[in-house]
Amino acid sequence: MLLVVLHFMDRKMTKVLMCDPPSGWKYGFPKPLPTDLAEGESIFPWLLSEGYPQSEIDACGDHFYVRYWEVDEEEDRKEW
Repeated sequence: MLLVVLHFMDRKMTKVLMCDPPSGWKYGFPKPLPTDLAEGESIFPWLLSEGYPQSEIDACGDHFYVRYWEVDEEEDRKEW
């Protein structure tokens, strides 16, 4: 048992930023946000490429709020 614990402690955990737009569950969200998006860059093109409909974006008007949170990469992959 001790060896398993030590092995786990040696692994480096990588964090993944998850993204969940309004009604995202209908379109396969939450999903990991790509790491190549620049800070301040719009996520709308990425959302559309991932199957999120323009009509959902338009329905929110100027108040499009997205939930973000970090998970360990290993934990995130369990959900895929």
